[in-house]
Amino acid sequence: MTYEVPQSEWKPFFDDLSKRRFQWRTKVEVIAEEIGDQTLDEGLPLNGIVAENNGSKWAIEILLGNERGRHQTHTIQDPTHIRYLPKTDDPGGIVEIEEMGERKTLVYIIEPLPLFFSSASANAK
Repeated sequence: MTYEVPQSEWKPFFDDLSKRRFQWRTKVEVIAEEIGDQTLDEGLPLNGIVAENNGSKWAIEILLGNERGRHQTHTIQDPTHIRYLPKTDDPGGIVEIEEMGERKTLVYIIEPLPLFFSSASANAK
C-alpha cells in the first residue's frame, strides 16, 4: 500500500530513509509528458535524500554515487507530494516525488550493495 508522506514529515522521513538505506543500489526515473519516461541512472548507491525548506519553498536532493568517481545529484524544486511504496517481499521500496505539472521522480531502492573486503583486511586476521 502506498503511503502519502505529509509535508510536515518530509525532512524526518528522508533523514530516516537515508540512514536505513545508505549505500543501497538504486534506479532513478523521471516521468513527464514532455520528455516521456527517462532513466537518470541505474545501479548507483544511495548517499541520501535531503528535504530542505527555505521559507515557503521546498527542494529535494537525491544524492547518488560511489568512491570510484561516479556521482549524481538530482534536485527537485517545489515538490507537491511525496509517496512511499514499501516492498512486501523484500526490504526495498519506491519513493515517488511529484512536482507541479504532474512530473514525477521515482527512486527505486533495490538492495544493499555487497560488502567487499580488501586483501589487507583479510590478511590482518
